[in-house]
Amino acid sequence: MQHHLSKRIFSMIRRVLLVVAMPIVLYALLSIYEPTYLNGHIILMTITQSLPNFAVGLSMVFGMIVGIFDFSVGARVALSGVIGVYFSRIFGFWGFILGCMIASIVLALITGLMYSKLRIPSIIAGFASMLVYESISVIIVNNMTNSLDSSFIFLGSQPYIYIVMSIMFLLVWIIFNRTRFGYQIKAIGGNESVAKSMGINSPKLKLYTYLIGGIFLGVATIVSISSSGNVNPVQNMSSMAKVFTPMMGVMIGMTFSSCDAVIGSFIGQLSITIVSTGLVALGIEHRLQNVIVGSVLLMILIVQTNKHLFVDKLKIAKNQIA
Repeated sequence: MQHHLSKRIFSMIRRVLLVVAMPIVLYALLSIYEPTYLNGHIILMTITQSLPNFAVGLSMVFGMIVGIFDFSVGARVALSGVIGVYFSRIFGFWGFILGCMIASIVLALITGLMYSKLRIPSIIAGFASMLVYESISVIIVNNMTNSLDSSFIFLGSQPYIYIVMSIMFLLVWIIFNRTRFGYQIKAIGGNESVAKSMGINSPKLKLYTYLIGGIFLGVATIVSISSSGNVNPVQNMSSMAKVFTPMMGVMIGMTFSSCDAVIGSFIGQLSITIVSTGLVALGIEHRLQNVIVGSVLLMILIVQTNKHLFVDKLKIAKNQIA
C-alpha cells in the first residue's frame, strides 16, 4: 500500500513538472538573453499581463471542447465594454459591472441561437456576428467618451485582478470537472456520435456553452476594460486579432495530457505572454511577431487535430520495441 501511495505521489509530481516546464523553460531562455527579466517584480508583471487574455480564454474553453470556434468573441468584448462604459456614466460602478455582464450574456445568447437553432456553422455565425457587433460598438463610441472613470479601474490592478481571476478560475474548473454539464461536453468533444447514442442532447449543450461562456466573457470584459482603462472598438474584422491569443492559450492547454484544459489554458497563456515579451526584447517588429504567432497557432492546430495519430504511432512503436 505504501509503495502504491509513493507511486501516486511520484506520478502527481511528474504531472505537475510536465505542466509547468513550458513557461519555466521559456522564461529561463528569456532571462539568459536579457538578465534583467530575472526579477520578481517583472515575473509578477508578466503573469499579470497574461490575465486579461487568460480570462477571455476561460470563457472559450467550454465551446472549444465541443468543437465551436467563435471568432466573434473579440467583438463581443468590445461591444459589452462599450455598453458597460456607457452605463457607468449613468449608474456608476455597478452600471459598468451590470452593463458588461448583461450585454455579454445577451450577445452570447444571440450568437448561440444562430448556431443551435438556425443551424448556421459556428465559424460563419461568429464571422457574421462579429461584423454586426463591431459596427454597433463603433456607432455607440462615436457618441460617447470611451474611457472608464479612473475610480472604477481598480479591478484591473493588483491585488484585485488576482482575486477576480482566482474566483473565475475556480468556478470554471468546478463546472468543467465536477458537474454533469462538464462531463457531458467532454463526452461530446471526445466523440459526439457516441455521446448522442448515450442520450446526451448535443445541440442544447452547445447552446449552453455559449451562454455559460458569455457569463464568464462578461467577467473577462470587466477585467480587460479595467486593465486598459478604456475601450477601443475596431471595424473590418480587426477584433478577430484579439481572439487568437486566448484561443492559442486554450489550444495549448487542450494538448496537455497531464492536466485538464482549464489548468493547461493558464500555462498556455502564460507561455504565450513570455514568448511575446521575448519577441519585444529581441526587437522584432509587430508584423513579424504576427507571422510568428500565426505560425505557432498553425502548428498547435496541426498537433491538436492529429493528436490521436501521434498517440497511435507511439503505441505501435512501443509494441514493436517490446
